[in-house]
Amino acid sequence: MYVLSGDWSIISSPSPKPYPHKPPKCSNCAPLFMKITHMEMIKGIQGHGYYDELVIPIIENTAYENDITDSLAKAIEVYPKTTAVLVRHHGIYVWGDSWISAKTQAECYHYLFDAAAIKLHHLGLDWSTPDHGPIQNVKGFSSINSVIKRVATKVGTVDSNFKLQPYPRCIVLDIEGTTTPISFVTDVLFPYARDNVGRHLSATYDSAETQDDIKLLRSQVEDDLKQGVLGAVPIPSEDAGKEKVIASLVANVEAMIKADRKITALKQLQGHIWRTGFENNELEGVVFDDVPEALEKWHALGIKVSTWT
Repeated sequence: MYVLSGDWSIISSPSPKPYPHKPPKCSNCAPLFMKITHMEMIKGIQGHGYYDELVIPIIENTAYENDITDSLAKAIEVYPKTTAVLVRHHGIYVWGDSWISAKTQAECYHYLFDAAAIKLHHLGLDWSTPDHGPIQNVKGFSSINSVIKRVATKVGTVDSNFKLQPYPRCIVLDIEGTTTPISFVTDVLFPYARDNVGRHLSATYDSAETQDDIKLLRSQVEDDLKQGVLGAVPIPSEDAGKEKVIASLVANVEAMIKADRKITALKQLQGHIWRTGFENNELEGVVFDDVPEALEKWHALGIKVSTWT
């Protein structure tokens, strides 16, 4: 068995067997466990949190189900915190305090294996380290590994069989909860829009953009009044004067925000209010700490990054 250090240096290696056995190679070995940390769904695993190191032991498959009992028991003994064991070329055993707990954890493991182990691997990122940096080579691997890695730097990653796995050409990111904390939207952006509706409409009332916003709101409110939507109030005509029109618009917008309505008229106005807030430095964007580094890395690799809104 090869024993590796945290930086993938070989601490000890197995003694070679006499001819005709081939000498051992670290690159031919299979891991005894899977390790992952700093991933969201880890907190769904019993006894673990986001910052913890989740270790799932891996055991060899057997010809019959009952033959696996001993190695399964040994894995649980060696890793007492585990609630799952991977069986090579077979699947996974998951357990919990109840069937609901087991089902929940199975869903979390599925996400971790899919999003972390597979997708991060395709991006050439190491899911077992807190910063999820580039996958490091194991010292002692054949030199061809390094050559292929250098060739693949701008193209993709290399799997265990030295086959090129291309990087994606485009990455689509969501904003809320992906690049930016959801709390920024709910605790900062929404209250700002609500508190500045009147001021924004008064300052920009005669602009074509705001007149278009008002036209869209009038149409929405007319439909709301017909449907008997709670909080909808009539918007007077322009002849009633700017102040009365704005007052009725503010009342309708506040009711829409309170009801958390996902309608175009509200979203369009909110977007214009937020833009003004950013331009006046009254709002400042917030992103997770790892977002700038990830964007720079993808840009350097020539990957196009887009946002879904």
